[in-house]
Amino acid sequence: MYCAGRELVPTHNSTIITFGLTIQDVLRDPELTVGIFSHTRPIAKGFLQQIKREFEDNDTLKQTYPDVLWANPAKESPKWSEDGGLIVRRQGNPKEATIEAHGLVDGQPTSKHFALRVYDDVVTRESVTSPEMVAKTTDAWDLSQNLGAAGGAVRTIGTRYSLHDTYATMIERHAVIPRVHAATHNGRLDGQPVFFSPELWAEKRRNSSRTILASQQLQNPMADEDATFRTEWLRSYEVRPRTLNVYIMADPSRGRTATSDNTAIAVVGVAASGMKFLVDGACHRMTLSQRWTTLRTLYHRWSATPGVQRVAVGYERFGAQSDDEYFREQMDLEARRRIPNAHFAIEELAWPREGGHSKRERVERLEPDFRNGRFFLPLPVLRDGKPQTWRVEGDPDAKGFGDIEYADSRGLTATQMAQIEGGSPELVARAIVVRDPSAPGPRDSGGRYDLTLVLIGEYQQFPFGQHDDLLDAVSRIYDMNPVPPVAPSRRAASEPPVFADGV
Repeated sequence: MYCAGRELVPTHNSTIITFGLTIQDVLRDPELTVGIFSHTRPIAKGFLQQIKREFEDNDTLKQTYPDVLWANPAKESPKWSEDGGLIVRRQGNPKEATIEAHGLVDGQPTSKHFALRVYDDVVTRESVTSPEMVAKTTDAWDLSQNLGAAGGAVRTIGTRYSLHDTYATMIERHAVIPRVHAATHNGRLDGQPVFFSPELWAEKRRNSSRTILASQQLQNPMADEDATFRTEWLRSYEVRPRTLNVYIMADPSRGRTATSDNTAIAVVGVAASGMKFLVDGACHRMTLSQRWTTLRTLYHRWSATPGVQRVAVGYERFGAQSDDEYFREQMDLEARRRIPNAHFAIEELAWPREGGHSKRERVERLEPDFRNGRFFLPLPVLRDGKPQTWRVEGDPDAKGFGDIEYADSRGLTATQMAQIEGGSPELVARAIVVRDPSAPGPRDSGGRYDLTLVLIGEYQQFPFGQHDDLLDAVSRIYDMNPVPPVAPSRRAASEPPVFADGV
């Protein structure tokens, strides 16, 4: 049997199995010993706490089973606590309590043998962030096999967060028989919802990352391979909105080899509608002085741009205190030279590079904006030294949709010409061409690259590409607590339109 939630979806597996079924087992056989195991002990103690409250507060249950449950367990039971476990009325005297809670990776018991082992939330999202973490959980689960009694039973409840998690090992060894009921008819994100209404499923897809949907709604980490960005989500803009708040996010790299990460600096404009626009930036290996020069140049450029109401700068400071000191020194020097706006605030972007808040998880925050058509890239690009434009080709309902088609630029579009004739040339989208001074080639032309093409390349290859530095820098917009500008009412009617396909 399943417990149906408010949305008529079978849910509460832990409530039914770890809580309800365990209580039923104890009432039927008070000599039973149960060990509840979770990834960490606090998680397991949460399940035990729920059972403890039920045994204490459910008077109907105590009156129905007076031969099993204590009238006042806190005073009558030999052991009654979340740490020591719960002992009901029983004839035997085993060293194990009736029900105990333990962690697999922290404080696993020794010299105990339970007739029933209940594994609930053995795998957490944080425990699959690296092969070492997965191996640690799997080894702990292996060790816990010695805690079962001969002829004992095992139950396992959990959520799949990775294709190669500990649950995969359990399935491979036939230690468990998986029972999977996906939220869609084909177990895929594009399937028809089985329990949800189409409207509710559409809402969940809009508001949740594909990784979370694949894990919690489909119970299929393989769907996480589909959780990369889709090319058909890309949108271009011919002209940007008149008013913007601009956010400059920098993620430095100190590597000096050819395979090192690049220093990525993304400049994202937020419109009054909340839509986001890539407007500037850089992505190549830089020295400390180059990082400062680039950051300062971008700040002054956008501070002086008409229609920009605010410019905020964020910098990844994870182990980068020397950068801060250097930047302050340079600001002081420029202030003494009477350079305007020499000092500007730099917010800290200090999210760890590894573990549960790794780069992949940061980048995945961009997914809803791209999927919902709320993030735009410049229409013009410089490709193979030629000015070109791009568009996503194909029929959305046809196989093969999602390729990018490039065409030689034919000059300004009618929309762009209208803005120039109206006295607002700064609104026209332009190719973001950046020069890498360390790249080979003549100084006047060598090392040039188009930032939009870099982002598109990382976008299409994520999470399997060699680099994702610019995507990561762009994702830092969410760490800046971005707010839209206040569009003057007298300009509302003249706000330039944004075309999704750049045509």
